Amino acid sequence: MKNDCCDIKKVVFMGAPSTGKSTICQAAAKHYKTVHVDEYGRTYWEENQSDRRLTPEQLLHIAQEHIAIEERTLPQANKYLFVDTNALTTWHFALDYHNSALAELCRLADESKERYDYVFLCCDDIPFEDTWERSGDVKQTEFQRFISEELNKRNIKYTELKGSVEERLQQIIKTLP
Repeated sequence: MKNDCCDIKKVVFMGAPSTGKSTICQAAAKHYKTVHVDEYGRTYWEENQSDRRLTPEQLLHIAQEHIAIEERTLPQANKYLFVDTNALTTWHFALDYHNSALAELCRLADESKERYDYVFLCCDDIPFEDTWERSGDVKQTEFQRFISEELNKRNIKYTELKGSVEERLQQIIKTLP
C-alpha cells in the first residue's frame, strides 16, 4: 500500500543489544500492517567484522546505508515506518570501538533527533540472549545506560518499553495516535 511519504510517521526502536528491538519492531509492523527496516548494522557486522570490530569508515557506511534503506522503504509504508535502531547507535559503537567517530557519522547521529517522529527505548528487563555477535550482559548494561543518558542529553523525547512483547506492543498502541 503506497501513501504520501510526508504523511508517514517514522518510529525508531533503540536500546542495547538483546533488549528486543528487532522483535518489537517486527511485531509493531505486523500489528499496524506496514513495513519495517531491519538493523543493517547487525547483518553488516556479521559479514564484515574483523576481531569483533569495524573500522570508522565501515561504521559510517552502516549509518549511511541504514538511512538509505529507510528512504527506499518509506514509500511502501502504511501510516508508520518502524525502524530497528539508527545512526545514534552506530555512532555509539564508533565511540566504543575507537573512542571517536568520523565527523560525518557525528552529523548523522545529530540529525537522528529530527529524523524520527517517535522514539522507543527498549528496556533491558528481558533475559539477555548471549549469542556470538554480542559482547555480554555487562556490556549490555553499559550500553543501555549510555543510550538512555545520550537521549536525555540530546533532549530526545522517548517512551520506555518494558515487559513481554505483548506488553510492549500495548505500550506502543497507547503512545501512537
